[in-house]
Amino acid sequence: MQSCIFCGAQQPVHNKLLSHAFVSDIVQRQIDAGISEPIVNFLCSYITAETHRIQETQAKNEIEAPTVIALNDNEDANSCNGDEEHENTYFNSCMCCYYWISRRQKQQLIPLPMQNLLWFAQTLTGCEKKKCDSRILLRLVKTITESGNMYARFFEAEELQAMLQIKERWQNADASVSKQGDNSFCVKKQLASVWHSNNGESILIAHAQAADLLR
Repeated sequence: MQSCIFCGAQQPVHNKLLSHAFVSDIVQRQIDAGISEPIVNFLCSYITAETHRIQETQAKNEIEAPTVIALNDNEDANSCNGDEEHENTYFNSCMCCYYWISRRQKQQLIPLPMQNLLWFAQTLTGCEKKKCDSRILLRLVKTITESGNMYARFFEAEELQAMLQIKERWQNADASVSKQGDNSFCVKKQLASVWHSNNGESILIAHAQAADLLR
């Protein structure tokens, strides 16, 4: 089974199959908007390479590809129809990422799950303006620390080590404490602590006037 194309989760318990046309459209929207960043560029290369691999396997084994599961029944530009050249090419998505994408279908640009984790870990800013869901962040932290995750290359070794420690803290916490609604454990605070330590806590001043005096 393929890893989830959006988060790299390996052998997810529940998964959906998404067509080449749909996945390519999500990535192409960001490219058309002038967004050039590591994860988008990686997905472009990954889609091309995986498409060739799947088509070669299908041709070699002379088998039919599994039925593609579209996200909606509307036959428009965002559906999984068309593109005859790749009509039998599909990609695996875990259910969490499937729901992430399906809830954002109407957005002009669909932020990718690992973009959310990467941007938050490196800037403390989510990829969406209104919110950055702690439950999503925690799931991605646990996923990125899995051995062999294909998105791990985009994080510094220190960041991966820190997220592994966050995962261990969550695992060792009591059930009542590990809930995201409990202030005793908050993955956002854990990631923020790593960010501040990596960027020198001594230069982060809480008051603008104090910063001006130091300058």
